Amino acid sequence: MSDIRLIATDIDGTLLPSGWKTIPERVIRALTQVSATGISIVPASGRLISAIPKELMDIPGIEYAITCNGASITDVRNRETLYQKRIPKSLAAELLTELKHYDVYSCVYLPSGAYNWSRLHPGLWKTYANRIPFFSQNPQEDLAAFMESQNEWAEKIFVAVFDVAERDRLRRELSRRQDIHITSSSAWNLEINHVEADKGQALAWLARHLELTPDQVAAMGDNENDYSMLTYAGTVIVPENGTPTIRQLASRVVPPCTECGTAVFLEELAEKNSDKIR
Repeated sequence: MSDIRLIATDIDGTLLPSGWKTIPERVIRALTQVSATGISIVPASGRLISAIPKELMDIPGIEYAITCNGASITDVRNRETLYQKRIPKSLAAELLTELKHYDVYSCVYLPSGAYNWSRLHPGLWKTYANRIPFFSQNPQEDLAAFMESQNEWAEKIFVAVFDVAERDRLRRELSRRQDIHITSSSAWNLEINHVEADKGQALAWLARHLELTPDQVAAMGDNENDYSMLTYAGTVIVPENGTPTIRQLASRVVPPCTECGTAVFLEELAEKNSDKIR
């Protein structure tokens, strides 16, 4: 292993198995051990910062978080936004209106929280049954009009899809635009960000801010929205459940998320650096 000084890690599908409510204790323990050696742990998630699991944010030494696919970097200790690439509110409203013409469901992430249409798509109960409470937050009769009325710009638009063909059609048509960045974190969603927002650009900015080189950075992820940060980092850790494209980027493929695969790498790194425990 190179002289790793920072580890950026995805959460869902990397630390947290699908359907699990909490990150496995072994993974939290391994992250804590690595942090104790002076290596920075940086959550890098598609989630809002308010939705990052408490057990992760409670690890001593976590100082920064990359959220909403690189739309924001937050100084966790001071709750200060250091970096942001958000979607202008008029563009977000335009996109939310356009998405109504597809057989999908959309919601918008603002710094203050996630906002939803008051009428939920029936497909959510089949594909996202365990996330219905999430899609019931802050309901709005007209989400596009609500977005126009806000002072905040959007961190991300999340699009739940229920049919692969419709997903592919929507992606093709959105990809013609030059003013947004499109990615995905599962087979059943698309995620729309500011054209310059992705985890890789955010991670590169944070590394420069901390005066680190890519060789001093490791990244862990499993899906398309992790691609840019995995291509930036000098060390790339991917669980076996990662997509084929993402596994091809790996310096090392570890056991799947359900078997605490990232903990295997982290425990070895903590042991290697045990003489540096603070």
